[in-house]
Amino acid sequence: MAGKRIELVPTDADSMPALLRLFDDPSFDGWGGPAPLTPDVIAAKYAGGRLPEVECFIVEVDASPAGLAILHADDDGAGGMDLILLPSGRGHGVGRSVVSLLAERAREVRGWQRLTVDPDLANTEGIGFWRSVGFTPVRDEAASLERQPLVLMDMVLVGP
Repeated sequence: MAGKRIELVPTDADSMPALLRLFDDPSFDGWGGPAPLTPDVIAAKYAGGRLPEVECFIVEVDASPAGLAILHADDDGAGGMDLILLPSGRGHGVGRSVVSLLAERAREVRGWQRLTVDPDLANTEGIGFWRSVGFTPVRDEAASLERQPLVLMDMVLVGP
């Protein structure tokens, strides 16, 4: 996104107005759980209450909220990444920039050597995006009570 400033802003209780606006957008339907999320659930899951295991960031483009990004620790010295952008932020390089920033943070701050993502199998656009930024499929996983079938993908983090 040439000329645009992309920033990851760590969430906290003061982030709730921006988080609520993001989750009110139809593009967030079904993200974070099968039912619409209540403000209490959004606060508990995304407003900084799960630190240090889970770091949540509002993706800002030119100081306007454009999405939500998450890093979450696994037990094996690695971690996962989640990312959702408003439609206006898609297709302009914002996602690529966010993945780069999160991968750098995972490697430099967290000391992780690997990142995983788990898009739904039906999300062919998302799978294509994750492939394009360096993630490779590891395995497909069956549906569960909480998720549709998904593909587990990972990226090996290398030094700068």
